[in-house]
Amino acid sequence: MACCTPFCKKWTTFTVTGVVLVLGVLLITCWEKFFKGIMDQQLSLGSRSTKGFEMWQETPIPMYLEFHLFNWTNAAEVMKDPNIKPNFVECGPFVYHEHHIRENITFHDNHTVTFMQRRIWRYVPEKSIGSLEDEITTFNPIVATVANLVKDKHIIVRKGVNFFLVEKKVKLAITKKVREYLFDGYEDPLLDLVHKLNISGMNVPYTKFGWFVDRNNSLEYDGIFNMYSGENDIEALGRLHTWNYLTDVPYWPDNCGGVVGTTGELWYPPLGRDKVKLFATDLCSSVELVKKDKFWLYGMESDRYVGTEEVFDNGTINSEQKCFVPDHIQQPSGVRNVSLCKFGAPAFLSYAHFYLADEYYRSSIDGMRPNKSKHEMFIALEPNTGFPLRVQASFQVNLKLFNVKGITMLENMKPNLMPAFWFSQTAQMTDELVGLAKILLVLPSAGVYTGYGLVAIGILLGLIGFTITYRKGWKESEEESLLNQNTL
Repeated sequence: MACCTPFCKKWTTFTVTGVVLVLGVLLITCWEKFFKGIMDQQLSLGSRSTKGFEMWQETPIPMYLEFHLFNWTNAAEVMKDPNIKPNFVECGPFVYHEHHIRENITFHDNHTVTFMQRRIWRYVPEKSIGSLEDEITTFNPIVATVANLVKDKHIIVRKGVNFFLVEKKVKLAITKKVREYLFDGYEDPLLDLVHKLNISGMNVPYTKFGWFVDRNNSLEYDGIFNMYSGENDIEALGRLHTWNYLTDVPYWPDNCGGVVGTTGELWYPPLGRDKVKLFATDLCSSVELVKKDKFWLYGMESDRYVGTEEVFDNGTINSEQKCFVPDHIQQPSGVRNVSLCKFGAPAFLSYAHFYLADEYYRSSIDGMRPNKSKHEMFIALEPNTGFPLRVQASFQVNLKLFNVKGITMLENMKPNLMPAFWFSQTAQMTDELVGLAKILLVLPSAGVYTGYGLVAIGILLGLIGFTITYRKGWKESEEESLLNQNTL
């Protein structure tokens, strides 16, 4: 029977000690870098096999789109006496579940990926207040659009349009069902007129009007995106390169037209960033959010980035925003004119209830009640993984009411900005993604602490080995020596 010799015991002890120490030191010094490399590879869209691609191609986070429509309660009185302030009452919310799917995905050699986006909405009555059959009265959006397009035309053109409006008995205010205003749409003789007039600047591709008509399940509406995959530079992950093959949109000059930021769903860990940017197709421009404070959810800390008054600034706070407002237009701060990217409709976007906007807008009408907790735009990003723990993006659509000479229903009206509706897109992490995020947060420190533990064990083994060596404890006992001799 063979037994380990003193040399064998000593060699085994110190070899194990060395291996344990080396493993411990490697974990302490290299684990975080090694783990980051694996995480970056899995977060990137370098191939269809990464976890990041799987989560990006079909968004796993439940999202909801809430619509709040404004009912114009005193339209008849205002049309009789323009000095009366328009009064609006908020109705809703009318809630839709929202789902995103990326299709027509193509990878390129410059580490970008081109794709189109399909958004699917499904009405959720149990989360809504009211019914899609409810009727709402609002400023006629098609009248607003026609007025915007002919207000600077020759008086003969305006008189001709007025004749058509009177002949067709078109009203300044219109009452329709909620579903018609949103996704179903409704037919209107004015749309036929717009198509026949072939007015420059207005190429409406729809036969019906509705704020979201033809958008549900559409692959084409949001356009064609090209963004960086993060394969060779993880810090570029999700950053847009082009939208509809353009690096700058034609609606605004200078920096205002730049296609910059992400689409709002894919973020590289923003640890240390003071600002983040997202490109909103509904604004045809980018929005910059500023790091405000910490936000706790699911036991995890995140950085909360909020939309400030600079988002809809007219250049008075931030001079770089001046390019959103043409020189010949006097426009108080707090709204953005998006008519050029909305087929000529005089649409102005703002925060809900003119939150953070100039007091001028709220004082011109009745019914606006801005509330920071309800109307603030923010995104809470976990700083180590970039996961969005919670998103609340709220915008309001407003229509410009013009005084137009030659059009009977408008020539005595006071210019005003009339709210149509505001919407809020919300999203929150699922339990599965929360669990994944917590694992990703624990693993870096767990590896390092394991390394320290191995180093401690290695030191302990080494001390034991040196102690035994010092005391000459490796000698064989008399019985072991005789046994080894008999074996030989």
